[in-house]
Amino acid sequence: VLLVDDIQFIAGKDSTQEEFFHTFNALVTFNKQIVLASDRHPGELKTLEDRLRSRFEGGLVTDIQPLEFESRLALLEMWAAERDVQLPYAVLEKVANRAQSNVRELEGVFNQMVAKAQLGGLTEELADMTLEQFDRPRLHGRQPITIKQILEAAAAYFQVPQAELTGKSRTSRINTARQVTMYLVRQLTNTSFAQIGEIFGGRSHTTVLHGCSKIEEDMEKDAGLRHHIETLRAELRR
Repeated sequence: VLLVDDIQFIAGKDSTQEEFFHTFNALVTFNKQIVLASDRHPGELKTLEDRLRSRFEGGLVTDIQPLEFESRLALLEMWAAERDVQLPYAVLEKVANRAQSNVRELEGVFNQMVAKAQLGGLTEELADMTLEQFDRPRLHGRQPITIKQILEAAAAYFQVPQAELTGKSRTSRINTARQVTMYLVRQLTNTSFAQIGEIFGGRSHTTVLHGCSKIEEDMEKDAGLRHHIETLRAELRR
């Protein structure tokens, strides 16, 4: 089996494409398997030779989506078992919920947790601090996510006016949307609980803290809520 990751990088490189063309044909002649990974569809590789593009498209082309929460959690448990590392299950759940972009990102956060566990024990509080640092967009070289962006994304996602998100309405639908939004503001920005309370209708520090804690607890057992947050977080990180 020939496995090639990031095949898109050969586009525009004539000599490399020539060599790969002959390698590809030779392997096909001997009924060997070829697995190629790219960050886009073969048809979108503009500087890829047509003869290679047609061969790539002649195979099974499939879109690979990011792992779901359950798969990320299972992968973390497998890594912990392989390395004989004891990490609290609650910590593994937190990591699985936060690191959503790709497996490399997930493994990077896992390695941070393992290092802290080996240095002196890993508590949930220490794990939360590590995850908060990971969650800061500036660590990824991106423009910081703003409260305005979070409010706009949440209002569009839940199909409610922003004024109701930050207002006094206590209907179940609005309340859930509001708590999710407050949670995301806390996780994705440097805004304090007190500041979040001011933004969301003058609510107290304690009210915001309780709301964010409740969201974290509910996410562990409510797949629908977890999906809402994962979807919004992914949208905001694009």
